[in-house]
Parts: sequence; structure tokens; C-alpha cells
Amino acid sequence: MPGKRAFLRQLLPWVIGAAVSASHAEERPHINLVSFVDSPYVLPVEHRPEGLVVDYVEALLKRAGFDFSMQILPPKRALLHALKQDNTCVFPIERSQEREVEFQWVSPVLISRHGFFPHPEKDIGELRVLADVQDYRLGSYLGSGIGEYLSALGFDVDYAATNEANIQKLLADRVGLWASDEVSALYIASRYGVELRPSPLIFFTTVRAMGCYAEMNPKYVQTLNKVLSDMHRDGSFDILKAAFAERLKLSFPR
Repeated sequence: MPGKRAFLRQLLPWVIGAAVSASHAEERPHINLVSFVDSPYVLPVEHRPEGLVVDYVEALLKRAGFDFSMQILPPKRALLHALKQDNTCVFPIERSQEREVEFQWVSPVLISRHGFFPHPEKDIGELRVLADVQDYRLGSYLGSGIGEYLSALGFDVDYAATNEANIQKLLADRVGLWASDEVSALYIASRYGVELRPSPLIFFTTVRAMGCYAEMNPKYVQTLNKVLSDMHRDGSFDILKAAFAERLKLSFPR
């Protein structure tokens, strides 16, 4: 019996250590994050994502106590990846009625205002309502909820692989108007040395979010939404936004 007790005493620390390790593994779930180039919110810098929403999401996951990996994919592929892979979330995607049942949502990560941007050297007159753009080909990009929304309404939408390609299409008169989030449009244009006028028509405001695999552990989503709410309330995102704007010398529309 003494030998057995000695063996159990030796075994006990290992059992406790294994239990603690298992507990830590449960406490720190791993989330696979996928995104797509969406300037200036998500930018590929030396093979890793950077940008304003990347700052938001990294801060959120760290504060929630989650481990995570992050990669950039083409927009459509990023969506499909999160639809099919457990413990995977895609960001920042528009939250729409069509997508609502496809994901579990961590929201809102970002509020975006979308407008139509004409060629900087062309006077297109006044745009007051959506019907005023029905004769134009509209530039959008694959995976854009706004592009899908306009297509569903019957507008002529020309899809590029990325939103960045639309400034070139606009300048080459391949599209008549560029339909885009206003911060993205102004930032992308500035990188090409183009001074866009403010959009004559802001036609849509979207909630942009993290869309997570539909069958992911709902406790993970609850935790992330709780922390997200806290960060909105305590001003954490305002601090990150101000730091990002200073770093890139950006001025965000009010």
C-alpha cells in the first residue's frame, strides 16, 4: 500500500497539471479570422493584414482572451471559407437580410456610409434619389453586399475583383459611377493622386460585422459580443481610430 500511495502522490501533480492545461485550453479558444483587401480598413502589409478594422478586431480578440490567426483572401473566397469552416469568422462584411441566417454575428464592428462617386472631371448634375443613377453603370466588387443590393434592385452593376480596381475603371470611363463606402473611396483615390469630390448622394448606411461559422460554439460569439459592446461603450474604438488616422494622416468624413 505505501508503494501505491507513493505512486499516487507522484501521479497527482501530473493529473492536476493536465486538468489545468485542459481548463486553459477551454478558456482560450482559437478563432480563424479571414478578411479581404478593403482599404483602409484591411490592407496587406508584408504578407500580414493591417488597417483600421484589423486594429479593432485584434484588440477585441485579445481583450476577450481568444487566440487567433488571420489571413487575407479574395472577398468571395473569404465568405465561402467562413460559411464552411468551424471556428472561422470573416470581416468586415455587410450585415444584410439575405446573409442573416448564414452566419452567427459579432456586430457592429463598423458603421459605413455608401455613396456614388463620379469621375472627378465630369459634371453629372444633381443626384437626389436612387432612381437618378439608373442610367449609369455602377462600379462595385465581388463579395460586396452593396453591389448585391444594387443588382437586386435592377441596377447595372459591374463587379471588379477588388474595390481598388474601381478607381481605374472610373478614370477609364468603364463605369459611370463608383458605388463605395465613402472612407474607402476617398482613401483609394488619394493613393492614386486623384481628388474625388464628396459623394453627391449617400444612399445607404451599413452595419459591418464579423460573420462567424453558423455552427460555431455560441458561447464564443456571446463572449465576443459582450466585449465588443464594452469597447464601444468605453471609447476603445475611438482611441484606435484616432491613432490610425494620425498614423496614415487621414481625415475621416463626419
